[in-house]
Parts: sequence; C-alpha cells; structure tokens
Amino acid sequence: MNISDPTETFRQEARELLDQLEAGLLDLEQDPSNSDLINSAFRALHTIKGSGAMFGFTAVAEFVHEFETAFDRVRKGQSQANTALIGVALDAKDHIHRLIESPDAQIDGGEQILADLRVIVDGGAI
Repeated sequence: MNISDPTETFRQEARELLDQLEAGLLDLEQDPSNSDLINSAFRALHTIKGSGAMFGFTAVAEFVHEFETAFDRVRKGQSQANTALIGVALDAKDHIHRLIESPDAQIDGGEQILADLRVIVDGGAI
C-alpha cells in the first residue's frame, strides 16, 4: 500500500497518537493529577476522532467520541484520573487500534469498555 493513500496516512498518524496516548496514560497512572498529561490524552483522542470521521472510520470516531468525553470530564475536574480509569483507558486504546487495523471487521468488546468508562467517571467501581 502506498503511504500517500489517505487511509494509510490516517492509520499511521493514529498509530503514532495511540503510542503517545499509551505513554501518557502510563505516566498519568504515576501522577494522576498532572493536567498536562490529562490534556495531552484528550487532544490525542480529539485528533483521532476528527481524523477518523474525516477518513470514513466511523466506528473509530464513534467509539473515540465517548472515550474523549470521559477524559473531558477528567479535564474539567468532574472526575478523577485513577488506576481504574487508566486500566480501562488502556483497554480502550487497544480497541481503537483494532478498529483502525481492521475497519471492516466486527470487533467486539467496545460497548463493555465504554460502559466501564462511564461507570468510572461517574464515580463507581467496576
């Protein structure tokens, strides 16, 4: 596949953003109140969502929209970053990767990840 293919360009950029997201989440686990890390995670998700929608990766955009919403709540101080959130966020990051690599496949597990994210940001335990 030619790297000038727009969908391949999106995939490459999304992979890089997912790598940055993973590193930031792991750092955030050690420093959960670090607003720079929280904002960085939010921006990576926002970019993946927008680019995914633009390049026709609808499942990616829809999934990331809810993931991004969870981090927006953390960013606004409505929820706290904690070990549970980081764990589910890492699962969500892996799910996004699968959606990007196999956009036509039926990838299960996303609804449960999003449900877990909602519970955590609402202050519950999973």
